[in-house]
Amino acid sequence: MIIFLHGADTFRSHRLLQEMKNKFIKDTDKDANSLVFIDGQSTSLKELSEKINTGSLFVKKRLVIIKDIFKNKKTGIFKSLQEYLKKFEQTEDLIIIFLDEEIISKNTSLKIDAKTLFNFLNKQKFVQEFKPLNNQQLLAFIKKEAALYKKEFIVSAANKLILASNGDLWTIASEIKKLSFYEQLNIITEKDVQELSASIINEDIFSFTDALSAKNKTLALSLLEKQYAAGLSDEYLISILVRQFKILLQIKNHLISGVRAEKIAEKIKLHPYVIKKGLTQANNFSEDSLLKIFNKLISLDFANKTGSSQTKTELMLLISQL
Repeated sequence: MIIFLHGADTFRSHRLLQEMKNKFIKDTDKDANSLVFIDGQSTSLKELSEKINTGSLFVKKRLVIIKDIFKNKKTGIFKSLQEYLKKFEQTEDLIIIFLDEEIISKNTSLKIDAKTLFNFLNKQKFVQEFKPLNNQQLLAFIKKEAALYKKEFIVSAANKLILASNGDLWTIASEIKKLSFYEQLNIITEKDVQELSASIINEDIFSFTDALSAKNKTLALSLLEKQYAAGLSDEYLISILVRQFKILLQIKNHLISGVRAEKIAEKIKLHPYVIKKGLTQANNFSEDSLLKIFNKLISLDFANKTGSSQTKTELMLLISQL
């Protein structure tokens, strides 16, 4: 059986994946011996074949999760993988889940072999695309998420949270959790969101990345503890750091290419304030070190979302190695 989950809304796709993984462990493989995660960005057909064909002697069914296969730079893998997968389409004892972000959009396209693999996966029986939610859907999501904590948002508070988070579900879910523990009453008001809004937290994130860029490990570790104490989740922290270091890497690349500082905001399409802060930080890193940190954060993000990492410990280790 082949399952294909993809789309720009990575929060809901990862949540569904987690539910599938938990169900497999609960119903089939309590020790998770037949559960395999594969980083699709760097894998080869040989590695895929070896891991797919290696199972537990005590569990008949196997679950293989392959993340971001369409980010793989080895373009030859797409054609050979499609042929390889055909024999597993009707197999009940092997479940292969492909998880990808938005694959085709106005700004992105796929080459022929990758497009052929996409079409093959998209024709499977179990396929779901996760598109960004519109405002009404976001309001419904907030209502349902808050109900998990026996809380209720007034509409103005929910709208303020959507505005502060730019509609990002990772941020929204993290904020709802924090607000629910912060507010003893069952109703979350606009004032509550204002006092603990994501925009205020982002200032602390800037302080955190400032400390990282200055190689101030003591301050960076202290600020990391502060973020956890404020109730931020691993997912939110990593997503913010990935975004921040992606911006720094883009700024650094433009600086190296000779683009003037005042033109970088226009090219990256970010607020000049963000670029101004980022220019100071980017100048404290080499391009190579930024790339290494960014790749480490991407790997940590993958490990965290698949439940195979002690995220806080890994982040502390990353800071200590600066």
